[in-house]
Amino acid sequence: MLQDQSIARRCVAVVATAALALGASTLSPGVAQAAKPLKGGVSKTVPLTCTIFDDEFEYDATIKLKGVRAKKSDPKVTLRATMSDLPGVSPVPIDNDVEATLKLKVGSTKATLKGKGHATAGATEPVGVPPVKGSVKNRKNSLPVSVTSMSVHIPDYALTITCVPTGSGAMGTLKLK
Repeated sequence: MLQDQSIARRCVAVVATAALALGASTLSPGVAQAAKPLKGGVSKTVPLTCTIFDDEFEYDATIKLKGVRAKKSDPKVTLRATMSDLPGVSPVPIDNDVEATLKLKVGSTKATLKGKGHATAGATEPVGVPPVKGSVKNRKNSLPVSVTSMSVHIPDYALTITCVPTGSGAMGTLKLK
């Protein structure tokens, strides 16, 4: 009987010690906790003037930009943007691979976002623009964003449509929370 009580006391002591150690580690500030990413987004329609060959056309690009910082101490912000369709200015149908580039100023830092996709549109129909992604290094969590340029390249035709903001290109502020 005395031996059974001794074993029981030891078991209780081991369980209590483990519980205290586990509890202390979850409360201890020195123990790493899973970092929650900081996320944010900004969306705006930015008026652009685009050039294809020697012809100009207007493109009111609705741009949705999302940013993610993996953890608060990380200087890198991963960016992803989508853009509305280009106006249907092509006199012929399009069924080609396309490459898009969006250049931004994020805070005081320049960023280049790139993407590839396939566009299919009939003659004079709007043409889809693939999503673009990239990153920027900036430690601030409130970043004013402006578009500096945008382009769509069709490798099959060695053709590039270049676009620049009609005004400031300002999109607003990307706030990472």
